[in-house]
Amino acid sequence: MRSFRLFVDLDGVLADFDRGVYEATGRYPSQMSDREMWPLVAKTAGFYDRLPWMQDGRDLWEFVAPFKPIICTGLPRGNWAEPQKRQWCRRELGGDIPVVTCQSREKGQAIQEFLDVNETAVLIDDRLKSQPSWVELGGVFILHTSAAESIRALRELGLA
Repeated sequence: MRSFRLFVDLDGVLADFDRGVYEATGRYPSQMSDREMWPLVAKTAGFYDRLPWMQDGRDLWEFVAPFKPIICTGLPRGNWAEPQKRQWCRRELGGDIPVVTCQSREKGQAIQEFLDVNETAVLIDDRLKSQPSWVELGGVFILHTSAAESIRALRELGLA
């Protein structure tokens, strides 16, 4: 039987980044360029710390919590986001939940210290861009579109 270590992305999976951007700027991320959006988000006090839950984020968390998941979340440029993301996780998920922060494209490398030799890393992430580096390192990538779909994919792996 395969042994899995579960990693869960934060923004767009548990925390509603798009809604947070809308609340901070009056526009959704799809309505502006990254070049325009990120400076606005960066100067919004406590942006990540104040993100609301995704509509079905708590459903997913309830399902995955018994598997002792690790949060694996990408960071924008600068040093402002990491403490806010960690605070959100402490408050909403509990102080005992490990949080790995890195550039999104480096997620596969960043989690290596958390894996035992015989474990397969499973990542639930809403960004398809995270898949190549994850799969390249032998991991299983679940593209998050909803809690129900991610839970279905986890059950197919034998996590239930």
